[in-house]
Amino acid sequence: MTNKQRVHAALAGERVDRCPVTTLYNFLYHQDHFSELTGLPQWRLHRWLAAPPEEHVALFAHMHAQVPFETLEPQPCPSRAWRARQVFVERADGHYRHDILTGEWVRLDLPTASGHAFDYHANQTQHVFSRADVDAQVTVTPAEQQLAEGANDYLDAVVARFGREEFILSGGVVGTLYLCHAYVGLTNLFALLTEAADLIDYLSQRLLAQNLETIRRLAAAGGDAIYIDDALATSDMISVAMYERFCLPYVRVMVEEVHRLGHKAILIYFGGVMDRLEQIAASGADGLLYEASMKGYVNDTAEIARRIGDRMTLFSNIDPVAVLQNGSEEELAAEIQRQVQAGARARGFVISTASPITPATRLPRVQRFLQLGRALGVRGSSS
Repeated sequence: MTNKQRVHAALAGERVDRCPVTTLYNFLYHQDHFSELTGLPQWRLHRWLAAPPEEHVALFAHMHAQVPFETLEPQPCPSRAWRARQVFVERADGHYRHDILTGEWVRLDLPTASGHAFDYHANQTQHVFSRADVDAQVTVTPAEQQLAEGANDYLDAVVARFGREEFILSGGVVGTLYLCHAYVGLTNLFALLTEAADLIDYLSQRLLAQNLETIRRLAAAGGDAIYIDDALATSDMISVAMYERFCLPYVRVMVEEVHRLGHKAILIYFGGVMDRLEQIAASGADGLLYEASMKGYVNDTAEIARRIGDRMTLFSNIDPVAVLQNGSEEELAAEIQRQVQAGARARGFVISTASPITPATRLPRVQRFLQLGRALGVRGSSS
């Protein structure tokens, strides 16, 4: 089987020769490990993320050859106009990106505080207080405009080069509940679910409209699947009742649109899911990836497989720190085998880490994970 055939079969619950092996969000792995994978200075990542599509996909192919995940995830692509005006300059004090339109200079060769390629900070400021504010501040950009501006350029290049044999996870969207935080503040958001539920509903509808346009844009490239990262929707964040009110209805609409466009829908939950499995299964999505057990919750693959049964294909939740980064080879092999056996009752099974691979996990270890997964994944077939 080709990788494309194998992943499609696993997501459909059909017979496979072995479990596919991957990690979701592998585009983040390429960012964090850019220098290790290419031999280039890490600052060159920024140049790669502004390169012409033919140059970009050539380096993508080089990285994929070293770490051949079985779901390929292209990088997000800035607009052509933005890319065209970026100049990369070496000065006496370091390497910079210079925007010739805005005059911006950004130093590129300094380490981040987190060790990741890019640092992230959640918004804590409330910007919208009324429906009028939502109407004024939340812009819905049609898929056609996104395409005209070049948002699919890298994705199109990857599909053209690899789409015949490889399974392309074209990209995805983040759940509407999480997107609300950019407008009301992350801490405020949880209080507003009770204190201003109608405002959150209205904001979520507007954000759903934008997500649907993004899904349509991603599907236009002709890949295979689109993910929905339903952040903040887990048991460590909100109750089941709030999940049913503020998350599930929007997820269902997005899944329906992904399916209408002929793609598979994969749900991602970086948190506890055991108390809302029935609701997640009712979303209609094809695949489910859930976090490793941590932070006071347990996500048990065997129990999830038993309860979801033939309704969804599962991605294993191998701990990327305790097992992949820090475990011995024997511990990694044992965990892969345990997960494959635990997922035997699921409709289909994909071997994967529970969350993105860490910056501290070196290339030989990731390569060994792929080798072991392919060797030990036969029992996970849905025969």
